[in-house]
Amino acid sequence: MQSPDPPASNAQLAGSSGSAEPVRSVQEVSTLIEQSAHDLRSSLNAIQSWAYVLDRAFDTTPAPAQRALDGIRSGMQQQLALIEEMEEAVRLLADESPPRWQQVDLRALAIQAIADRRQAAEARGVLLSALSADGSIWPVPPAAAAAVTAPGATDAVAAYCVDGDAARLAPLLRHLLVHCIWRAPAGGAVSVHLFSEPDYVKLRITESPSLDSQRSASRLAALTDFFGRRPPQAGEPPSRQSSALLLTRRMVEMHGAVLSAESDGCDSDKVSVCIAVRFPRHMRRP
Repeated sequence: MQSPDPPASNAQLAGSSGSAEPVRSVQEVSTLIEQSAHDLRSSLNAIQSWAYVLDRAFDTTPAPAQRALDGIRSGMQQQLALIEEMEEAVRLLADESPPRWQQVDLRALAIQAIADRRQAAEARGVLLSALSADGSIWPVPPAAAAAVTAPGATDAVAAYCVDGDAARLAPLLRHLLVHCIWRAPAGGAVSVHLFSEPDYVKLRITESPSLDSQRSASRLAALTDFFGRRPPQAGEPPSRQSSALLLTRRMVEMHGAVLSAESDGCDSDKVSVCIAVRFPRHMRRP
């Protein structure tokens, strides 16, 4: 008597039905991201190498050629930074592990995010101001250990503490800051503000006023629709936003916070677009 055939594996069953089994392992997703990023970097590194060769090919590089080479190098650095951001964003979006709640000092995380992305701002010629917390400037980042409130913390630190997942909050702030830096024109400015309220801590990132007031108005409308997950009106194409904002929206919603687009400035010709996040001080436990 023959023994019955062993049960088909999930992969075999998926193959027989003509559809692939969805990837559910964060590790598999991470491997795919790393390989894709490696492939992208390889091409960029080859371009950088050729730019280096061309730069050394002339005793005195003609001005137009030098500007072109400088533009290539700047573009390559920006693309490499974008790939790094993409790696982290996709990995975080694929991570469905439950949050690890703890008391987190948003001021410390915001200061560190500014320090981490200052070089990116300088590369684009964008002024990234020091953090303003209720009007006070905080130019010196505290020790990393101060990001989590310890017993006996001062009232100044507690003023900006919220329930949060530190592993997700830190990249949320970095990616949101990067988005605003990339949106800012050369010579523009980006500033970060924190406001302490009884029930929440408000983070606000302000961009330089646009030269075109209509662009500011359309950006405010697009951000408002995106943050509110509003479907496009009949006949309108869906608003496309950066991967940084996609990550930000998910991380913000995970923390029970609220994203909004605001305007700053009474002069209709000089309206600054602001992205605000209101983080509740305490998460509502199920």
